[in-house]
Amino acid sequence: MKRAFRLRRQRDFRRLRQQGQVWLHPLVVLRVAPNDLAQVRVGVTAGRVVGKAVVRNRVKRRLREILRRRLPRLQPGYDLWWIARRRAGSASFAELEAAVDALLQRARLLRPAEPSSSADDAS
Repeated sequence: MKRAFRLRRQRDFRRLRQQGQVWLHPLVVLRVAPNDLAQVRVGVTAGRVVGKAVVRNRVKRRLREILRRRLPRLQPGYDLWWIARRRAGSASFAELEAAVDALLQRARLLRPAEPSSSADDAS
């Protein structure tokens, strides 16, 4: 995920903790707050409760990859903070993907998929 789409400053995370809306899932927590930008920014954290460093880093890499694939469909103008929960350490990629999709749907942050032009090319 490109640096422009990442949350990195402590003040941004503090603002999300204080003002952000929260959605819960057994694998991840999503905190959302509007930003004054024309893009979405994403932060991913995993505490020690998730597991040792290798497990935490794997969970964060997986979440960032899942979100990178969804960036074009995300509503601009929001900061998203994804917090891995204990069960995320033993979850598969597909389970994390389903959790992310479920929370994005509940938070209404996904734009409708654009129709594919490949169907038009086949005719």
